[in-house]
Parts: sequence; C-alpha cells; structure tokens
Amino acid sequence: MEEKIVVQDVEKERYASFSFIPWWDQEKIKKSRVMVVGAGALGNEVLKNLALIGIGNIFLIDYDKIVNADLTRSVLYRQEDEGKDKAAIATERIRQINPDVLIQYISGDVIWDIGLGLFRQMDVIIGCVDNREARLFINQACWKVNKPWIDGGIDVLNGVVSVFIPGQGACYECTLTDMDYKILGAKYSCPLLRYQDLTSGKVPTTPTTAAIIAGLQVQETLKLLHQMNVPSGKGIIFNGFTYESYLVEYPEKKNCLSHERYQPIIEINHDSSITFGQLLTIAEGYLGKGSFLELDRDIIWRLECKECNYQKLLLRVLGKVTFEEGSCPECNKPCHLEMRHIITRDDDLLLDKTLAQVGIPDLHIIAVRRDEEVCYLELKGR
Repeated sequence: MEEKIVVQDVEKERYASFSFIPWWDQEKIKKSRVMVVGAGALGNEVLKNLALIGIGNIFLIDYDKIVNADLTRSVLYRQEDEGKDKAAIATERIRQINPDVLIQYISGDVIWDIGLGLFRQMDVIIGCVDNREARLFINQACWKVNKPWIDGGIDVLNGVVSVFIPGQGACYECTLTDMDYKILGAKYSCPLLRYQDLTSGKVPTTPTTAAIIAGLQVQETLKLLHQMNVPSGKGIIFNGFTYESYLVEYPEKKNCLSHERYQPIIEINHDSSITFGQLLTIAEGYLGKGSFLELDRDIIWRLECKECNYQKLLLRVLGKVTFEEGSCPECNKPCHLEMRHIITRDDDLLLDKTLAQVGIPDLHIIAVRRDEEVCYLELKGR
C-alpha cells in the first residue's frame, strides 16, 4: 500500500509549502539548535533565512554596534538603530519575522565571553566573521566538542562557503598559509591587542554577495540537520565577476593543532561563581590528589615595568585586559606580562577567586590533568 502524502493548507499553514519537499522534516527543524557568530552583512542574511525556515532555536553572538554604513548591506537594521548593539537589534527583528523562533543573544566576544559548553549544545555553528582569529577559535571550539561548523567569507562579488565536520577531512586551520600565520602572529607580538583592535579596515562587501553566500551556508545547515551527505573539508568558491562556482578540497594537515577532542566531558552542577579552590577539590574527586587545572586561555598574573620599578597583581584573563590597563601608569609603555594557564594547589592567590572574577564564562569546559590522566569539567550551571 502506497504511503499517503498529506498536503497542508498552503494559505493557512506557515510552513505548508515546505511539505512538498519529500525529505523536509519541519519538526526536526523546529527542534534544532543553531549558533550564529557575527551579525554583519553575512550574519543578517543567515539569520533571516534561518527564521524563514523556522529553525527552532538560534543563539546569536556579536560584540559590535550598528553604524550607518551597515544600512547598505544589513537587512535587519534601520536608521534609528545607529549606536545600538547588533546582536540585540538583530534578535528583535528576527522575533518580528518569525515569532515561532526562540532566539537568544550575547553582545560579546566569541573568543572570551562564550563557554565551550554552549558550542556543545548546538547542532550546527555558522561562522559569519571577518577575521582569522575568530575563525580559528570557532574551529578549535567545534573540534573540541565534536560539532560541525560552516564558515562563510565575502569580498566584493566573490565568496566562499566551507563546511568542517570534526574527523572528516581538513579543518579551518589546515587551510591556513604561512602568510595567514604571520598575520595572526601580529596579535601575539602584543598580546593586549584584541582582534578587533587589529582589524585594518573592513573588507568591502555587497548585499548581493552576502545573500548568495548566506543562502549556501543555510542550505548546508539544512542538509546537516537532515543527516544528508555534506562535503566536509571542502569549500564552495563563488566568483561573481565570471558567474562561476566550483568545489575545492582542502588538504588535511597531519598533527594539526586544532584537531584536539575533549573527552570525557563531565558535567558539574556549578557555574562560573565556583572558586578555583572548589573546582580543584572536584577535580581531585575524579583524578585524585595532585590534579591540576589546565586552562585554554592565559591568566595575566601580574604586570611589571622594570624601567619604572612598577608591579601590579592582576589575576585576569588576557582577553579581558585592555591595552591601557596593561600599560605602565608612569611611562605608558606596555608592561611585561607574567602569564599562566596551569592552576595548582600552590597558587594561593587564586584559590579563593571565582572563575567569573578572573574572566572565565559560564558553561566553559576546564581540562583537569594528573600524570597521564585527563578529564574535562563542564560548568553546566546550578
């Protein structure tokens, strides 16, 4: 007996037209969780498409504010929005487009303000960023928690969409050239300069190219959500000048530093209000005495200017310290930074500090080591 095809009322049911697509599963789309990093030209188009198809849960991250120039390429912003947070306004407009969508946002920096546990909760992560450092962080985060991500890039009439699934071919870092590493190295020549401070002008974009690349990103997202075959470690190159597109396969680098997997991950009923001392006690419960915490980010322990004989105890995550805060108040030159990422019982100055006070976000995942043993503790919340 042939299976009956149920056709909804296309005039009354919001998603009825999608029911004509044989493989389309609206219930699966409704239950899905998608993170969007970046709410610029590309992010606007991605968010609009996700809302139209009824993605049930969207989590948006962006630290920037709206400027007049955004109005030429960002469909969600208006003249009166100038100076407001992109993430907040984009969230408001997506709710207007489709009230069915549960969208949440953080007006913050994906590198420093988002815990890895949030990545772990997602089905797909979509990158709509315009710099290598943010892409590299997203890539590493997705590999650690075994989640696929889709990167998009635009430049005038050209664009590229790349899909990276952990364990299936190359990752984003595998695509980096010596020149890319040289540009990334500019940050580490002065660690206090965050990536937004290093951006030397914006890449010229057009709304037409943003719409095309964003459409491809959301299309690949749909395929991933439906467990369809999606080429991983490959990029779709679009040339708007010649109207050509082609698929490239990125070579996978052996021993790539981004191919680190966090396992096993143990959820604990604490948030970032837990102290380092308390977290070490929990760590010792799993791996025994002598366990230590290995952070994925440096803590600036103290500042020092030898010329002025100036010292200051800081105890804050590198990305939470501005250039001005890290400079000597007497000569205004950058101080020498004493940094650590290993925390033990001997670090008395830090044991009574909470992770939040130092700058570690909720839902983050902390590595615990003892000899050759390792586990990962996720700050799941109370």
